[in-house]
Amino acid sequence: MIAAARPMRESSEWSTSGVVAWWRAHSWLPIVFVLVLWAIMPEVRRLIDWRIGFNYIAVASIVPLLALVPFAVLVLYRDYTKLPRPIVLCAWLWVGGFGYAFAVGVTAGNGLAAIYAGLNFLLPMFFGLWVATLDVVPEELCERVASIALWIAAPIALYAVFQYVALPDWDAAWMRNTGLVSIGNPAPFQFRPFSTLNSPGPLGDFLVAVLLLNLPRLRRFSALQLAQIVLLVGTLVLTMVRSSWLAAIVGVFTYLLMSPNRAKNLAIVSLVGIVCAMLVLNVAGLLGSDQAGSDLAQRFQTLGNLQSDSSYNVRQEYFGYKLQTALSQPTGAGLGLLGTAAKLGSTAQVVDFDNGYIARLTEMGYFGTLCYVATLIAALVLSWRYWDAARRRGNAHEAAFGAAVFALQLTLAATDISSDHHNQFSGIFFWLSLALVCSRRERPRSAAHR
Repeated sequence: MIAAARPMRESSEWSTSGVVAWWRAHSWLPIVFVLVLWAIMPEVRRLIDWRIGFNYIAVASIVPLLALVPFAVLVLYRDYTKLPRPIVLCAWLWVGGFGYAFAVGVTAGNGLAAIYAGLNFLLPMFFGLWVATLDVVPEELCERVASIALWIAAPIALYAVFQYVALPDWDAAWMRNTGLVSIGNPAPFQFRPFSTLNSPGPLGDFLVAVLLLNLPRLRRFSALQLAQIVLLVGTLVLTMVRSSWLAAIVGVFTYLLMSPNRAKNLAIVSLVGIVCAMLVLNVAGLLGSDQAGSDLAQRFQTLGNLQSDSSYNVRQEYFGYKLQTALSQPTGAGLGLLGTAAKLGSTAQVVDFDNGYIARLTEMGYFGTLCYVATLIAALVLSWRYWDAARRRGNAHEAAFGAAVFALQLTLAATDISSDHHNQFSGIFFWLSLALVCSRRERPRSAAHR
């Protein structure tokens, strides 16, 4: 019996070790799950609303947030010494600022709204901390994350084009229920596409983030990769989100300045630009609608005459009395006052706010905003140091990814002028990209030599 039990025990040990080995080789799979969930859940929620009735904050809308809770548990129960110190310092700054604003919000009587707003900023942080603990070489992790994001973004971009040409009933119903008149009328060719995300803005931000992370991968010419990038850029143009257009331009320009092999990268980017320009110029014929061409032309014209644009003038007002109001309250009004979270507060309605920095100052006061801005600056410094260290080692591939992460961090900080870009889905890309340059795993000597 003992002899018979021994093979069974050995078989069990082999199975366990096999599972552990498989998990270590595929420890990045939860990243796929999180990105896919955040990318498609708004569309799933619209399908549910279409079937059972509209609800502004439905259970389906908080599923992506709830999916991040296990990562928070794993990080909180982990030995802090096993976490990379730079990203831990950023996390403490983040928690300090939002913890303070949360306390102010609860004191002001907006407890539920403050919890919802706080989770949107804090849970992506825990996800980033978890990614930083993965036992994967940073260079390999960057490659893997960029590839995953691109394969997720490609079908989402295709759906955006389909949505623009033949608007599905559930998307049209959602547009009517939310009353988002700023994105157009719920009819084909008469609105700005939002694909499976909440609105054109998040779609544009998502496409820009994926584009920047994948620029280093274009060093190896691939027709499929090039087609995917062209699809992303073309869809980005179709969203007609000017802040995302400018973010893409700033990000790509920053990457070209910092990346090795500038001549080759400039040639590849120029090729993508030429193809996309040809598509834009012929968009009316390709989509079968003259209105599509005229709408894009008008949108491009506003970039040269912003003074006559109503949305630009509205945003300029934030630097007037709204900034003065925020400066007059040093302690801040607390989390839950602005955004979708305000629906759960005393106002019982969504409060749109088109300036992320002034929104943080309004809710978080002087101390909280100082912690917030300090975290953004720290992220830029860490990304720069990662790029500089890789450049000094002579590792062109790693330096290229460092340049891409710095470009992404810079665009996120810049687009905060238009709205919050460090919470929810954009917050995931902020902390995910920061984790890529703060990973604790050391690169093997052979890889460094190559």
